[in-house]
Amino acid sequence: MKFRSFLRSATVLAFLVLLGAVALGQVSRSSLSGVVNDQNGAAVSGAKVVAKNVATGEEYQATTTAQGAYTFPSVAPGQYTVKVEATGFKRIEAQGITIEIATPASLNLALEVGDVSEAVVVSGETQDILNTTSATLTKVISTRQVQDLPLTGRNPLDLIRLSPGISVTGDDARNASVGGLRGSATNVTQDGINAMDNFVKTSSFFAISAPSLNSTSEFSISVGTNGSESGRGVAQVRMVTRSGTNDYHGTLFWQHRNDALNANTFFNNLAGVPRQKVRQNFFGGTIGGPIRLPKKAFGPVAYDGRDKSHFFFSYEGFREPFSVTRNRTVFTEQARQGIYRYTDASGATQSLNIFSIGNRQGANPLIANLLSGIPLPNNTEVGDGLNTAGYRYNANGSSPNDKYVGRFDQQLLQNSEIGSHRLEFVYNYAKFLLTPDTFNGLDAPFPGGVNALQSSERTLVTAAIHSTFGSRMTNEVRVGHQRAPVGFIRESNPARPFITLPSVTTPDNTFMSQGRNTLVYQYIDNFSLVAGAHSWRFGGDFQSITAATFNDAGINQTINIGTNAANPDGIVNSMFPNLPAGATGQGIADRGRAMYRTLTGLLGTSNATFNVSSPTSGFVPGATRDRTFKQRMVSLYGQDSWRVRRNFTLGYGVRWEFQGVPFESKGIAIQPVGGLDGVFGVSGRDNLFNPGVRRGPAATPIDFVNGDTGIKLYNNDWNNFAPFLSIAYSPNFESGPLRWLFGAEGKTSIRGGYSISYLQEGFTVVSNALGVGTTNPGLIQTAANNVPTGVLGAAGVPLVTPVFSIPTTDAANFLINNNNGIYAFDQNLRTPYVQQWSFGIGRELGRDTAVEVRYVGNHAVKLFRGLNYNEVNIFENGFLTEFLNAQRNLAANGGSSFAPGAAGTVPLPIFSTLFAGLTAANGFSNATLINNLTNNNVGALAFTMANSPVYRNNRNNLTFNGQPSPNFFLANPNASFAQGLTNGSFSNYNSLQVELNRRMSKGLFGGISYTFSKAITDSAGQGNSQSTLESYRTFRDIRLDRSRSSFDQTHRLVGNYIYELPFGPGKKWLNSVPVLSKVVEGWQLGNIISWQSGTPITVYSGRSTFNQANPGLNPVQLAGISFEEYRKNAGVFKTPSGVFFVNPSLLNVTTNVRGQATGATIKPGLFESPAPGTFGNFPRNAMTGPSFSQWDFSLIKRTKITETANVEFRTTFYNAFNQANFIFGDIGAFDTANFGRITGQRGSPRIIHFIVQINF
Repeated sequence: MKFRSFLRSATVLAFLVLLGAVALGQVSRSSLSGVVNDQNGAAVSGAKVVAKNVATGEEYQATTTAQGAYTFPSVAPGQYTVKVEATGFKRIEAQGITIEIATPASLNLALEVGDVSEAVVVSGETQDILNTTSATLTKVISTRQVQDLPLTGRNPLDLIRLSPGISVTGDDARNASVGGLRGSATNVTQDGINAMDNFVKTSSFFAISAPSLNSTSEFSISVGTNGSESGRGVAQVRMVTRSGTNDYHGTLFWQHRNDALNANTFFNNLAGVPRQKVRQNFFGGTIGGPIRLPKKAFGPVAYDGRDKSHFFFSYEGFREPFSVTRNRTVFTEQARQGIYRYTDASGATQSLNIFSIGNRQGANPLIANLLSGIPLPNNTEVGDGLNTAGYRYNANGSSPNDKYVGRFDQQLLQNSEIGSHRLEFVYNYAKFLLTPDTFNGLDAPFPGGVNALQSSERTLVTAAIHSTFGSRMTNEVRVGHQRAPVGFIRESNPARPFITLPSVTTPDNTFMSQGRNTLVYQYIDNFSLVAGAHSWRFGGDFQSITAATFNDAGINQTINIGTNAANPDGIVNSMFPNLPAGATGQGIADRGRAMYRTLTGLLGTSNATFNVSSPTSGFVPGATRDRTFKQRMVSLYGQDSWRVRRNFTLGYGVRWEFQGVPFESKGIAIQPVGGLDGVFGVSGRDNLFNPGVRRGPAATPIDFVNGDTGIKLYNNDWNNFAPFLSIAYSPNFESGPLRWLFGAEGKTSIRGGYSISYLQEGFTVVSNALGVGTTNPGLIQTAANNVPTGVLGAAGVPLVTPVFSIPTTDAANFLINNNNGIYAFDQNLRTPYVQQWSFGIGRELGRDTAVEVRYVGNHAVKLFRGLNYNEVNIFENGFLTEFLNAQRNLAANGGSSFAPGAAGTVPLPIFSTLFAGLTAANGFSNATLINNLTNNNVGALAFTMANSPVYRNNRNNLTFNGQPSPNFFLANPNASFAQGLTNGSFSNYNSLQVELNRRMSKGLFGGISYTFSKAITDSAGQGNSQSTLESYRTFRDIRLDRSRSSFDQTHRLVGNYIYELPFGPGKKWLNSVPVLSKVVEGWQLGNIISWQSGTPITVYSGRSTFNQANPGLNPVQLAGISFEEYRKNAGVFKTPSGVFFVNPSLLNVTTNVRGQATGATIKPGLFESPAPGTFGNFPRNAMTGPSFSQWDFSLIKRTKITETANVEFRTTFYNAFNQANFIFGDIGAFDTANFGRITGQRGSPRIIHFIVQINF
């Protein structure tokens, strides 16, 4: 009794504390509604309806309205029994009623006249299979699917690919796109709490909480027309952790993957390369049930927790020892002694004592000691084979991962004076370790060296109280915390400067530790009220997100062995006897020089990075780059589901979201003064392509923001209201053709809706703009000594701590480094949002199957986009004409120079001004400039003139219309780039979706979905990067960027099923043969079958013929072939020499002695570079790459041990038929040496898992 009293008191106190907070909601529950009629179809009012969770005993009560309607607005997912009692009628009991997360369930029941003591029992098949009450498009992945469908790993979110309305590249469910939208359009929650990577928010379906397959009960994904209770994204993924039940249940499992039975990749087989060795082991178990304290053992404190107290625990471990082959370049034994060998002009091998030439003689003792720790070579696959060769070895490592999940549920009060209250507590802990981190190449260069590892310990904690007040009101209070540290950590800190060597692999691991920890604190409240025909929901959500980051990159000094202008090696080519002529001889001499510099320890350069530790610290030697970013968000909503008629429901509501402006909490952040206005520099705001017109300051100040300054990155956006409207109608015609067409009530669902969802980006969109590297430099600076003299000694190379100067200007930064640029935020930056709409008709086909056909569309507005306003000008200033004249001069001069003066040449006033006083090598005979002229790269050449320090002084002499013109080429001449984060993008999506679902009946469960869609955007990659930086192709016509999205997927068909073979006890066949029962019982098949069209592709020119923008975004010029003809010649072409995406008849293919392709080029005349001042005419993203198809299969055998226990043997075949799905993406340059070749495949070759599991 004391134990119960304590629980009751603690519950009331906790409830009052939580409820006393501001009622602020992400739904992790569902609802059940329906109508109670008599046998003639008349409404039965005043009937008592009780829904009881079969597993936990939790009960909900309601009373029918005058229309006979009842609603349970907030119930936990699970299996229920629903009982209805009314005076004058027999009691009815519906068993096996399924409530799925975030999916309204509907159950209509008819009472028979009789005494209430008489009972009528019906099965769950009476439950509507169609959604007849809401327009939200939700796909539920059930517990059965999570447990029994084949997966390549044990991540339940991989089953996201079963949903319609998403596009998946290959089998990469993590980075799938919903409705043609960015990864930031998805909101992933686990038990109602934010489970996303909030720092790098680019993957749509990545849960940083690392959900476990064994602990996940079910999850849902909503892909459109979301209600007002859903926020921060269009796609809503809601995962629910399994709970304990009134019976003890558990599992023990072991899962193994071994390469012995796995398939090799197509291209490994083609090249004769053996398959990669893989040994993976998963293991773990679960246990759950009621909390019971037996009377025999606990006496007066005995406790029976059935229907009240439940627990659940899960553990999953993963172990994978691995080896990664490395082949490092090392000196041969003779080379370490200073003997340099090469093949001379006569073909003989020369041996030269490298210490006998050059300015320094003798081996450097420090370098010799360093080289002594490097093994001798064991192969000649790398290096020149005489002085340098390869040392091949296996870098061994391990990847132990552990996941722990615990859940506790307690019925605090049941039908008390202050209602019924239930406590839920969930704890998730996951530990990941990769040592060494070979995935990112952070392992030691040689065995025994210093490695770096990757580690992460993530936790997600949730606590909630679910309250019911009578039959009309419910409330859910939920609090949660996510902690997600990720570290890339060196095993030990360096004790001396790093030393890099020019000839061989540097023995120092120069990687320095870095990492981040993202913290989320969240408070949610959802309140429901049933009032007549209205079911109201109110509530909200508060989140505080913090990202603490550190980065040690560069803080340890690096000494680069080599040479510089003040420290030459003194070696000339004539010192190498009988050196071959031409490039061959030059290469031999260059390799000899590099070996000489290494062995003598000749000093080249040295550098180190300096950081500040606070706004006033100045540069602190050895200080890490420490930043802490924070953001606060609040949302409130109200929504009503109004049953206008018993078969017609109107939903409406509104959500308000406030996303606070992110900030760096310590004030270690700098921005241009004036925000986006300052980006334009001397030209002034939006003044592009007007040389000589100056409306801004000569230099833009850059100063501190955030912290004590009180200066925000941009203004708050308060006007974020998101309306929601939906209809759901189930026709109920009494007779005639319409009765035949639509069936009885609940057999057809007509539903549609409109809603708005706001999007939330990750911290990297902000962090990359606040003084990092060459972006708004000033808080980070590299000190360099570019002219040290002598050789490496104990004293090292001196460096001077740089002078800290904030505020500074873009002009001052540009003088320090011509790669420095400026980045600001639009002060009126708005929160991006998506308008969504849908309309569909669903029809039940038989009792257990239904089909729905629907149109789904969306329009994304004000998407974040980082734009570079420093688009180089080649038109108004006359540079394009000058470029064309320079090309003519180059031809007239035989290709060696474009200088004016010779016969057939013309004056070049702009170039002549810029080259005044310079040598020919920096001017008219410069090889890089000539190469740009040859390739029509007018944009690249103009940017070189605008940016290079070589021409800095002469740029001051450029004029336009007789006026000085500092903005002759660029709007802001004091910045390599002038970027601003804006609301500069949009996207459109339209789709036809068909979905067929069958609930489990007669041993068969499954579904098929087909999506026909098109996604259009003006951002080819949808800005789906950490910084969303993607400038327009040109500001002169931003409409050129409108094209198919890179996420566009025209067709996608996916099906899945689970089939219990009809053999054994309780089945149709062999159900009474005792001898065979253990052999034939419990067999089950599971399949996922998918087919989808490929991703959009473009052939690009690789030329900057218009401006300096990414030349990989400038399409090629179609010349001797039309686009339609080229498209007809595209596809997958398997030939004896290789696989191609372009008909080999259009290619010149080179092969080796075995007939295998080594290269391919497009035949001359078909494509060409666009003309200077134009873009290519190949349509952007108008072609589609190879399609993808795959069949995944599982075979399960469950054999009963006792009535409640069984042993399970399972085999899964991922890509069972080893289908080779080829990869072919964009062609970055039409004159590439491998044009049209396919050299990789998407997805995995066949993978087989063996699993043994005991269920009890």
